[in-house]
Amino acid sequence: MVAFLGLFVVVGTAAGYFLSFRPLYRVYQARAWATADCEVLSSRVVRNDDTSRPDIKYRYHVDDREYTSDRYNFITASTSGSSASDAVERYPPGTRFQCFVDPADPTQAVINRDITFWYYFGLIFFAGFAGIPLFVGAFVLKMRSSAPAAQQQVGGTSFRELETGAGPIGAVNSGPVVLQPTVSPFGKLIMATFICLFWNGIVGLFTFFEIREFSSGSGGWGMAIFLLLFQVIGVALLLWVPYQLLALANPRPTITLSRGTLPIGGSVPFEWQLTGAASRVTKLTMTLTGREEARYRRGTDTHTDKHEFHSEVVAEATDAMNIQRGSGTIRVPAGAMHSFSANNNKIIWTLTVKGDINRWPDVDESFDVTVSPE
Repeated sequence: MVAFLGLFVVVGTAAGYFLSFRPLYRVYQARAWATADCEVLSSRVVRNDDTSRPDIKYRYHVDDREYTSDRYNFITASTSGSSASDAVERYPPGTRFQCFVDPADPTQAVINRDITFWYYFGLIFFAGFAGIPLFVGAFVLKMRSSAPAAQQQVGGTSFRELETGAGPIGAVNSGPVVLQPTVSPFGKLIMATFICLFWNGIVGLFTFFEIREFSSGSGGWGMAIFLLLFQVIGVALLLWVPYQLLALANPRPTITLSRGTLPIGGSVPFEWQLTGAASRVTKLTMTLTGREEARYRRGTDTHTDKHEFHSEVVAEATDAMNIQRGSGTIRVPAGAMHSFSANNNKIIWTLTVKGDINRWPDVDESFDVTVSPE
């Protein structure tokens, strides 16, 4: 988790520093610089693919000593649009004007110290690549620090022992077994964050070029219509991340089976317990489903077909006391297929727990269970 989030934080922080924080700080310092009489020696536009920057060389005198510089502003990267051409037209060779010089270091000078949109461009990368992971990490650490440290006991063996395998092997195989979620809420958040950053990073780049075309007056309606669907999906992904972040505060279900496997044609008692603010859940539903997955190749593409052949509600609770803690029985119908996994075919049995919460993301966790032939 640290490596995954840290990679985004490093990339976002570096982009934010070099593209925004450092240039903005230099502008702040230049507010105290003195003015000097300058003369343009040469002026041209340096183009690099779709971006450009003004290359204006000028000279000035401080204490009867001549200096030269080519800094137009404090933006380190090339930009797009007509700003570079406008600057070159404004400062042709031979033009005399007032530039700004650092009194402590006369070798440092600048022509334009006005703040434009490009100074904030790096903040977009910082907010997306560093801000979201930092916020997620802080939120998770806060939740973990506030979680109760007490362990609950099941059949003489603690939950933590069952989860980590620290308890007796016999207790895990023949006694109570605590199911592990297929994907944890934090895992869902990581997945949502990664997909959101990846998708909006690509779409945002094309959106930038779209805005540039409209700003230059060259239209761009074709690109705008083409990008509209991708931008709508990007907005939905932006909403998906905070949705999963709020879901981290949901009560967590703990499912304990009386034995490790479910026999075909038999039944297995189980217990559940919600840790956290279980009183917020208005209805709790647990469903056992069985599905078949078949993977095959069609030409050069690989496809996976999924077919759900069994679905049954094994427990349902609407009373507050029964929602927080309760018990039930899982029955696997006779003639059903047992759990199976091969290269191209799988039979997967899942116990899904759903809890309705008013005006908040619902509890939705899945637990894979093993169905044995007997």
